Amino acid sequence: MCFLKYTISLLLLFQSVFLFSQEDGGKRLRNHRKNPYVKTRIGISPVLGLYKANKNHTTGTKPKMAYNFSIKEEIRFDKHNQNFIMVGAEYMFHGVNFNSYYFYSDSLQLYTPDRLRYKYSITMHELDFPIQLKHSFQNETNSIFSGYIYAGYCYRWIIESHLKVTEDGNELVNQHEPLKFKIPAFGTANSSFLSVGGGFQKNTTLKHNAVYAELQFRYGLSPFYFNESFAPSSMYTTGHFILLTVGFKI
Repeated sequence: MCFLKYTISLLLLFQSVFLFSQEDGGKRLRNHRKNPYVKTRIGISPVLGLYKANKNHTTGTKPKMAYNFSIKEEIRFDKHNQNFIMVGAEYMFHGVNFNSYYFYSDSLQLYTPDRLRYKYSITMHELDFPIQLKHSFQNETNSIFSGYIYAGYCYRWIIESHLKVTEDGNELVNQHEPLKFKIPAFGTANSSFLSVGGGFQKNTTLKHNAVYAELQFRYGLSPFYFNESFAPSSMYTTGHFILLTVGFKI
């Protein structure tokens, strides 16, 4: 009986110590978990291009399949975890198809409807550098789900572009084609976007990570163009974009 009494007492003491240490550790974890100022957002987006080419020289303008990869640093600048600035870099591949004129060497440049049959295809690789302000409607530290809006500026740089021209399936041109902006920013291959968007995210509150989905609209501030002897003059094309992005914050 004495042995049983001491055994039960020891078990009760051990259980009390274990529960106390568990609760104390939980309090320390909740009270001292890190709330970092900088988190990294990585996303991938299918992109819809909204192009408008010079209607006097083109018909049938259609976007090509496009996508975007982004990596941005999200910097918190208030203690309520609701206001942030996002900066980073993005790669976007996109392009446009349209019908236009093609002029052979030493031929008359006749702008007649029957000659508006040549298929132009332009593809572009560009780097974008966004600076955006984000406001979350909930405290992201304490909310499992939170919605947000953001807006800002993107500097864009077309690093590579290609032009292909065909007639009834026969290839006439297949070449690197340096595109220029009508209103450049520093260099002829550089311009800008204004962007606005919104989304929602599921937060891992203990680690401050998240997965997110968002919709963004980008307004191009300048049309792009190219100059070639076989093409009409004033080949200006404006381009705006809609991005549906999914990604994660780590």
